[in-house]
Amino acid sequence: MTLNRRQFTACLGASAIAGLPGISFAQNKTLRVLVGYAAGGAADTVARAVSEGLRESGYTAIVDNKVGAAGRLATEALLTLPPDGNTLLMTPLGNLTLYPHIFKALRYDPLKDFAAVGTASSMSFALAVGADSPVKTLQEFLALAAKDPKFAAYGTPGAGTAMHFLGAMLGKDAKLNLTHVAYKGGSAALTDVIGGSLPCVITTTPNLLQMHRAGKIRILAISEATPNAALPGVPTFKSAGFPDLVITESFAFFARTGTPPATLAQLGQAVASAVKAPAVTALLKKAEYEPLTMTPEALDKQVRADYASWGRIAKAVGYTPED
Repeated sequence: MTLNRRQFTACLGASAIAGLPGISFAQNKTLRVLVGYAAGGAADTVARAVSEGLRESGYTAIVDNKVGAAGRLATEALLTLPPDGNTLLMTPLGNLTLYPHIFKALRYDPLKDFAAVGTASSMSFALAVGADSPVKTLQEFLALAAKDPKFAAYGTPGAGTAMHFLGAMLGKDAKLNLTHVAYKGGSAALTDVIGGSLPCVITTTPNLLQMHRAGKIRILAISEATPNAALPGVPTFKSAGFPDLVITESFAFFARTGTPPATLAQLGQAVASAVKAPAVTALLKKAEYEPLTMTPEALDKQVRADYASWGRIAKAVGYTPED
C-alpha cells in the first residue's frame, strides 16, 4: 500500500488538496456528513476524501464521527434531523442491508427511512494467515482445519459483520466447523494472526494488503468476482471452488426519506462528481479503495437486492439475531 490510513487521512487537509487537479474551492453551502466509525478508519477515510471533492460542487462538507454500536449511532442520529438534505449519512451498505437480519431491536427500517444519494467506493474481503503458518493455499488451510479444530478458528472485526458471514458461508460450503472469534476491530485480529495466536483472519482487503506485501501475512483468497491486479497469484474464493463467496462492500451516502427530490438529485450529482474528481480518485486508489459511482435510483435497487440476499444468507447459515 502506498499510503496507510493515517497518512492518507493526513493528506486530506485543505492544504494538501488545494494544489491537486480537479478540486476547486467554491463554497456556499455547509453539508454535515455523519460517519459511525472513528477517525482514521476505512469509513472515515473515504468520507473525508469525498468531502473534499464536494467543494467543487459548492459544498463545505464537515465529517461528524458518531462512533458506537457498530455504526448504528450515526445511522440513528440522521433520523433525528429534518429531511432537508443538510445532513447525510455515509455508511457501509451492510449497515442497512445486513443489520436488519442480525439485530432484533434495530431502530430503523432500511427500506423506508433512507433516501439513496450515491456511492463512494467499494472493497472486497480476504482471508489471510500469518507468515509462519504451514498452509500456503486456501485448500491447505481447510484441510488442516478439518484435521485439527485448533486451526479451524477465524477472527473478524466483529460478530454479525459481512466478514463473519463470509467465514460462516465458507465453513458451510466446505462442510466443516469453523469457529468465529469476534474482535473489536480488524487490527486486533490481524495482530493475533501475525503473532501466531489466531489461525486466520477475514477482514477488508485494503486492511491486509500492506502486511501481505511486507511478508508478515499471506492472503489465501479474496471475495472478488475476478482476480485483483494488486494481488498477483492470489485466487478468488470463486476460482478456489466456492462460487457463492463473491461478496463486496460499498460505502454509500444517504439522506432521510422525505428530502425533496430536487435536493436529492443535486446531492447525487455532487457526490458522483466528487468521486470522479481526479484528485479524489487518485487518493482512494492509493489507499486501495475502488472508486464507485451509482445513481440514487441504482443505489436504491442495490439496497433492496442486498437486503433480500443477506436475509437468505442469514437464514442459510442459521444465524440467531441478537438483541
